[in-house]
Amino acid sequence: MRVIPLATWRGNMVGWLLLVVAGFSGASAHAATLHWKFQPGETIHYAMDQKTITSVKGGPQDIKSTMSQTIDMDWGVKEIGADGLTRLTQTVTRVRTKIEAAFGTFEFDSQASKDPEGPVAAGLVPLLRALVGAEFSFKMNAQGEMSDVKVPEKVLETIKKSGALGGNSGMFSEDGLKNMVIESGLAVPKEELGKGKSWARESKLSMQPIGTMTLDKTYIYQGPETKDAKDLERIDLVTKVDIQLTPGNNIDMKVQSQDGKGSFFFDNAAGRVAESTVSEKIEMVFKLKVGDQETQIIQGNETTTTMKLVNAQAADSSKK
Repeated sequence: MRVIPLATWRGNMVGWLLLVVAGFSGASAHAATLHWKFQPGETIHYAMDQKTITSVKGGPQDIKSTMSQTIDMDWGVKEIGADGLTRLTQTVTRVRTKIEAAFGTFEFDSQASKDPEGPVAAGLVPLLRALVGAEFSFKMNAQGEMSDVKVPEKVLETIKKSGALGGNSGMFSEDGLKNMVIESGLAVPKEELGKGKSWARESKLSMQPIGTMTLDKTYIYQGPETKDAKDLERIDLVTKVDIQLTPGNNIDMKVQSQDGKGSFFFDNAAGRVAESTVSEKIEMVFKLKVGDQETQIIQGNETTTTMKLVNAQAADSSKK
């Protein structure tokens, strides 16, 4: 029997252990390059659910309201250009909205045979009706960066006629609606991503005449995760909000507290977001000066938004 010298045995053992460790670390070290992918003529269906709880303290009385909304939308692939950009449309196929507030309850379903009535309905229903069936167009590159977002003319005309509920700022404005389209996607870097890799995006939303809201978003790649029996790539989100006031107005406003976070699950094989959940909690303090009188109002908003890819059968069922 051959006797293996102890030094040689130790050397072989150390080498074997190093190979094992290298094998395990190689298996756990996952990196991915994410790309959006489209096929000419295909239609992608998404369902978005959003719930917002708003509280206002400091006025004549404390106010609390809840708005729940479900929006079904189709992304239509119109053309894949030689410039690397895909030309798409986003069409809202159904809207369901419910508002519970001090004035009562407002409920709207674009599939219902009869619209609600009342002062709130008079302002909101035309806007919601204008959104259904309207084609928003945009371009997107392989990283999911959108450009040339266009709001349909009929929607812009309805906004102009809507009065105070539409206005020129917030969600129901041209910039607000463009931002809504952009926020329905996810822009990813070109380079390969390893666990913990982060990147930042900034967006601005007009809140005139008060000012401009800036959202600083940090995305963190968390690696692969199995969800609903699918191999997906998880990306977490942290959001910070800042308000830049318009000089000369009589409202002082600041963010008192905030907590913005979320998660995206990207199907890299299909080349699209499979599911996302984003929650935002913010408390703002308003100080309004009229002459020598100063009123302080504290407004809190808690919003949770989920967006999920749905199959054609489920999308068709929702339209009925």
